[in-house]
Amino acid sequence: MKTKVLTRQALVAAIYFVVTYLLRDFSYGPVQFRIAEVLNILAWYNPVYRIGITMGCFLANLYSNYGIYDLIFGTAHTFISLTLMSKIKNIYVASLMPALCSFIVSIGIGIASGSMEGFLAITSQIMISEFVAVSIISVAVFKLLEKNPYVKNNVLVPIQQ
Repeated sequence: MKTKVLTRQALVAAIYFVVTYLLRDFSYGPVQFRIAEVLNILAWYNPVYRIGITMGCFLANLYSNYGIYDLIFGTAHTFISLTLMSKIKNIYVASLMPALCSFIVSIGIGIASGSMEGFLAITSQIMISEFVAVSIISVAVFKLLEKNPYVKNNVLVPIQQ
């Protein structure tokens, strides 16, 4: 992996981790809103960003109350939803993948808590937070960023691996 790619992955992972950790009161649990999920749309622009975002999620999940379950299920949710996102041509449809895959996080929370009671409520809450963070906030922000020539030509274009 080239230095430029590795550096970008490290920066994205660090940003995801720091934002999630600093806003940890909102970032963990069955009722959560991770503003760092705004970064997810980067995987639509360039699939290589799946690495940095997934690593940032993994590192952030080290501080979750759900321990190993969040490390496994939360990180799997991120990787799976970003992989699906990167394969869809329409940004609006792609942005729905994290919300549609929210049941993965709910399974982890259910296993960690020892009960699947409330599974649909937890899934619904996570779906709503993912929809707001990715489909509403992230798409709007990145559509604005596309208008900046530097960002469009240096950040949102594929980088050679």
